Formats: sequence, C-alpha cells, structure tokens
Amino acid sequence: MKNLHQNLFEDLKNLCLNLNDLQFCLKSELLNQATIGKHLRHSFEFYLCLIQGIPSRTVNYDNKQREQRIETDRLYAFKILSVLSDQLKIHSHDHSLNLFINETSSDKPFETSVNIELQYCLDHAIHHQSLIKVGLKELNLSNLVGSHFGVGHSPLKYESSLEKNQSSF
Repeated sequence: MKNLHQNLFEDLKNLCLNLNDLQFCLKSELLNQATIGKHLRHSFEFYLCLIQGIPSRTVNYDNKQREQRIETDRLYAFKILSVLSDQLKIHSHDHSLNLFINETSSDKPFETSVNIELQYCLDHAIHHQSLIKVGLKELNLSNLVGSHFGVGHSPLKYESSLEKNQSSF
C-alpha cells in the first residue's frame, strides 16, 4: 500500500518539475477554469489533513488547510509533496482514528483507521489526477505522465492480467 502512495507522490512531483509556471497555473476551459495546480493542491490536501490528525487520532477533512501557494507555485508544491511523502513513511498506519464529518456536527465521530483513510486519500488523489490529465490533454502535454496516471490500482491490475492472458496465447 505504501508503494501506491509513494508512486502517486513521485508522479505529482515529476509533474511539478516538468510543467512550466504558466502551464501549472493556466485556467483550463475543460476544467471549468480550474488549473492543474489547483487540482494538484486539492488532491493532496486530504493527505495533509490526515497526517496532521494522526497524533491526536482525530481527522476532519472539512478543516483542511487550503494553502493557495501550493496551487500557484509548482516548486513550492514539489517541496510540500516531498515533505508529505517523507511524513507518510514515518507514521504508523495501524491504529484507529475518529473521523468527524463536519466541524458543526454534534454527532459522535465515526470510527475508522489510518489505513482506511489513506485508501480514501489515495482514491481521491487518483480522481484528481484524472482531471489533471484532462488539463494536460487540453495543453497537448499528456506525454508528461504515464498511462497509469489518474487510473486506480484495481483497473491497472485488471488490465495487466488481460495483457498477461493475451500474451500467453
């Protein structure tokens, strides 16, 4: 599981390095005027929120910080991705968490775990990768990412099994 997260971060870091500032911040017609940088920021804000909540064993994604600099400064985004990737390596993932749905809720929190929330963060980030890929296609830059970019682990695994079955004939 850790490799999936690390691969995701590596893909996003490479993207930060391979785009120029204009491409990173260009408003996309196909993405309702959102930018690649905005989707990149949003895709890993959930990871940041989770990592920050691990020490207190409490997470609330509605309280995530929206640091605009991440979506407008690709080298800063690269730095934050690197730090986040390192933090993900050092935290234990086998304990429980309390998940709050929103900050005004008086309801009891949901019981979850770091591993479950990491899976949620991964799925959410992959969804935004697929939107980033749309923006890259609009800019004729889809060659900057691999065919796996924006595709979930399960479909990739399935496609790989089909290729293996076809090659055995």
